[in-house]
Formats: sequence, structure tokens, C-alpha cells
Amino acid sequence: MLNPLLWIAWYCLVFLVSVRLYVGPIHAAEPERIHGLPLHTILELEQTAQLLAVLFDSGRAVINDNQLLFDDRTKKDKHFSPEVFERQLADMFRGRSGADLQELDAARMPANAKQLLKQLVAVSKTVVAQAQPELDRLDVGFKGFIPAVFGERVATRFTARTGVRLKQTALAPRNPANAPDPFERTALEAFAEPSYPREKIISEVTTKGQAVRLMFPLYTTRHCLDCHGEPKGVLDRTGYPREGLTLGQNAGAISVVLPITK
Repeated sequence: MLNPLLWIAWYCLVFLVSVRLYVGPIHAAEPERIHGLPLHTILELEQTAQLLAVLFDSGRAVINDNQLLFDDRTKKDKHFSPEVFERQLADMFRGRSGADLQELDAARMPANAKQLLKQLVAVSKTVVAQAQPELDRLDVGFKGFIPAVFGERVATRFTARTGVRLKQTALAPRNPANAPDPFERTALEAFAEPSYPREKIISEVTTKGQAVRLMFPLYTTRHCLDCHGEPKGVLDRTGYPREGLTLGQNAGAISVVLPITK
């Protein structure tokens, strides 16, 4: 009979060999590449694009939540300063992403994402600051500073500053400039399917590896339905026919085009 210690040694050897065969060689092959880019780089770019979409839409949501304040003709000073906006934006973004805008330097996210998020906050605050004369008017009720208007102004300035394109789009947008391109339309048609997983993004790397594209789905809230809900076809306060959307229904998407710097 073999010494028990020899049995133990033999068993350990067999175990180590089997594990070695299972995990493969120590020197792993090159990581998967997409259009010449390492997979981890693509994933970081996708994360950055998604964070930008969430922050952009969070800003739109803050503007949406304050519509009654904006349209109050009894208040000359709405006390909706860029600083007030930033606090509400930070709360909204933290709840949706788990990231604190005040602690971005310590956050676990790509360095480029931190810089772009800071610039998007700065641009958004500038748009709110420039809108103050509109918001404080007493001669009109509806000010027209709605999420779509805010979003358009922010997107234009942010793209000019960073080269990153943000776009509000839908299958039947009110603004022709927001009409979807083929990639966006394909994603929007998928989002519109009732069975599509809620808030699941769609992304791609362009054929020549020049940019990451991402589509972030949007859904109607109660405030959205004030203009986009029932009854369908009846003009809303902006003068557009209502779309007849229902609560929680897909209402388009945020499109992000993030250039790749090689």
C-alpha cells in the first residue's frame, strides 16, 4: 500500500494539471480587438458615452420638473440660478448613475469621462444662466424653456466645445433637425417594441473605428404627458399636436457620437 502522503501528492498533481489545462496557457492571447481597438478601450468609451447621455437627460429632467415654476407669472425672480440647477442636477445624476458630480476625481470611471462630464455640467449651467431673462418675464406665462429647447442649446454648445455630438431624436421628431439617421432609426425601432428591455442601450463602433455611437432610450414621465400625451392630435401649449403617448412609453432616445482618439 502506498504511503498516504504519496496519495495526497499524486492527487494534488492531477488537480493542478487539470486546472492548468482548463484555464489555458499562462501567456494569454492578445485581447479581442474591434476595428483595431482593444475591447477594454471600447468598453471605456461606451461607458463614457452612456454617462454623458445620463447626465444630459438628467439636465432635461430637471428642466421638466421646474416647468410650473418657470411659468409662474406672479414671481419675478424664480430663484432658479445655475447653482440651484447644478444641485438638482447632481441629485438627479447621483440617483441614476450612482456617481457624485462633486467627487468625480475620485470616481471609478475613465479619466476622459470625468473631464467630459465636468464640461457638460459647465455648458448646462451656462445655458441656464443665459435663460434667466426668459424665465423672469412676467408678461407671458409659458416661457418655452422646455427640455427639448434646453437640450438643443446644451448639445450645440457641448459639441462645439468638445467635438462629442449629443442629439435628441425620435422616430417622428417635432424638430426636423432631430430626424434619425439609419443607425438611430434602427435603434429607435427596437426601443419602440414593447418587449425591448427597458433602458438597455444600443451601441456600435463605426466601420473605420473613428467613433463610438450610443443610443440611450427615453421614456415618458407624468410631466412629459402634459405636451406629448392624450388626446392625440390636440394642440399642446407649444402649438404642436400631441402624440398620444402613455406613461412609461418609449419617447425617443439620446444619441451620442464619441470620437475615438488613437
